[in-house]
Amino acid sequence: MDFKSTCILISFLALGAGIVKGWSDAEKNKRRPGPAVTIDTYPGPGEITEPAHSEELPETTEPAERGEPGAAPRQPPAITLKPIDLAISASAEARLGEISSSIEKHRLPDAARAAREMVQNSDGMEREKARQLEARILLLQKMEPRDAGKAPALKEVVQSNKSVLVCTSVEKRSGSYKLKLISGGVTTVAEDRVKEVRDIDPKEGRRILLSRISKRVANLEDPLDFYLRGVRKYYRLGLADEGYVLLTQLLDRNDADLALSVLGEEEAESLLPYWNLANGSGIAALERKAEARAEEIAATPPAHLVASGEPPSQPGGSQAAARPPARKPPPRRPPARPAAQATPADSSAMAEVRQLISKANAYYTNARRDEKKRGDFKKAYETLRSAQDKLSRMASTDEVRKTRARVATSMLDVSKSLGFFDF
Repeated sequence: MDFKSTCILISFLALGAGIVKGWSDAEKNKRRPGPAVTIDTYPGPGEITEPAHSEELPETTEPAERGEPGAAPRQPPAITLKPIDLAISASAEARLGEISSSIEKHRLPDAARAAREMVQNSDGMEREKARQLEARILLLQKMEPRDAGKAPALKEVVQSNKSVLVCTSVEKRSGSYKLKLISGGVTTVAEDRVKEVRDIDPKEGRRILLSRISKRVANLEDPLDFYLRGVRKYYRLGLADEGYVLLTQLLDRNDADLALSVLGEEEAESLLPYWNLANGSGIAALERKAEARAEEIAATPPAHLVASGEPPSQPGGSQAAARPPARKPPPRRPPARPAAQATPADSSAMAEVRQLISKANAYYTNARRDEKKRGDFKKAYETLRSAQDKLSRMASTDEVRKTRARVATSMLDVSKSLGFFDF
């Protein structure tokens, strides 16, 4: 064996001895507990080194995260409260003005679409203003009469004594004329006493109708009468534009919700939330919320003090004790009131109301059966009006509310049979 072969053999033997020695040391370390022995030498040629296990690596955590003593407590992120903006932009004011103008001009479908679009695309006070107009539009659509009539062709009957009767209808019979007076009455005049029957110009007739009815409507105070004897009367006479103006005036009144009862009990109950919105309940709620937010912001310390953990300073320069903002106690629910018990006085009052309703039904039946008793329509309406007044002074129980709704719908039916000027 030559020198070169001998060197190669010695190298292989040394490599094999190193591998056996490393394997032997590794087996010894597995059997013996304790920290691993680190050899501060570079690996020899051909030796394999392995990375340290994860559990053998030291942990590098901050003292504050490990909760070591002396570390500053970790502060939660500060929440900045923002005030509620009640301002309305100029463009929003312009849109609201356009919607209001459409309502005044009796273009309710266009106004409803514009209001709905603004409610969906706005927030804050702008949205509440749009909701208020949207609720008003809905009430106008629900309460506007659908059975609009046509203005009667007025006629003048000139008698031989030069007196003039304004009539809504003139019917000639054998030897006489049957006249339906503009005041609502019916009379018969002998033919020889009638000098002339002439038509009144439509414009002049419209002026006469408006002058007569406007004076009587001005004296109506009860919202139910204002609607039945005013608004619906205008629509029956074909004066829809003037009747619509009256309807908008009715909704401006604080007690106009009483007129909703003519639509029926269920319909009136479903429209009450919209009535509240139209009268500014949503705007008032937003203003209260903004006021509460302002008080909460005033009671909250500045953000830099919250972040540093320092108590707010007093005007004298001393540090005030760090106190959390005082929380308002939750609103207490009003105590539940016991259901109203029917007292003998309430029962007697309801008995009187039932008698009035029965009496009104008798008047209404007689007037429908006999044309000569048309005046009983007015008596029936006035009797129902008396029943409604008694109900308004009684406690608002379910029975009273249902009775008021029934009386209101009966008043509506009777008003359809009244003459144009039977007040």
